Amino acid sequence: MRNINDFESRLAEMVNTATDSIRQRVAAAVAPAPNVQIPMPALEGLAKALVPFQSALERLDAMMPGNWKGERLDYADMVRLMQEGVPLAWVPPAGVIRQLLAAGDASSRSEVIDDCRLEILASCREALEAVSDARFTAQRALLEECVHMAERGMFSGTQALAANVWDTLVRGLAFANPAWLADEERWSYTKIKQRVPAVDDDDATFGELRTAAVFLPFAKTLDAFWRPRPVPGSFNRHATAHATGIIQYTAANATTALMLAVSVLREIDDQGYPVQIHA
Repeated sequence: MRNINDFESRLAEMVNTATDSIRQRVAAAVAPAPNVQIPMPALEGLAKALVPFQSALERLDAMMPGNWKGERLDYADMVRLMQEGVPLAWVPPAGVIRQLLAAGDASSRSEVIDDCRLEILASCREALEAVSDARFTAQRALLEECVHMAERGMFSGTQALAANVWDTLVRGLAFANPAWLADEERWSYTKIKQRVPAVDDDDATFGELRTAAVFLPFAKTLDAFWRPRPVPGSFNRHATAHATGIIQYTAANATTALMLAVSVLREIDDQGYPVQIHA
């Protein structure tokens, strides 16, 4: 794990400690060999031994984004999907996440997003309704407008506005957290890509995953492209701003942009992150 920001370190430390403690205690107490028939009294004793761990596991589950809780999702595959630029924290619903995980490639995932658009928009609306911090009143209202537009098929407007709200939130996080910025506190998308929380390996703890989840799509979304490179087909901040046209502006990209912005807004509201946003 790298790039845990100061405002997240306490959360990461607390959850990582709890997760590692549970892992070590279970491994030390429970190590039956494969294909060994355990007598019923031993099984009953094992069940009793695991009772103290249950409440801790439930607390860990309760700290995850709302759409993950109790769903037994494949976190390893979710990390890879989020690193491809697909937001999964807070939105979309768990059923849609499973369909996205089952899709074989980016094109198939775009089809899932298109097919499940109404479910996704409903989850975005629900997530926005839960945002209560007065600092984000304007951003919440703008994203609610995006949901309204998307429901009526106005995808270009949805994508442009959602991308700008997302960019505003990212800048607000960065200026409140100087470790994200370049030297002398100068703005740089390149530095943002390098310094936001990320998961680097396949053995991340629950705490590391929870800390980084909402930020994992940032690097892909912030990829810059320059001629003669082709316009990217997946949602991209640079292309949305500077390559308007039928390749970048699609219904699936509009929905993805909205999910990204809603995911970040819901996360910073839920965790109380410091954010500097102009009124």
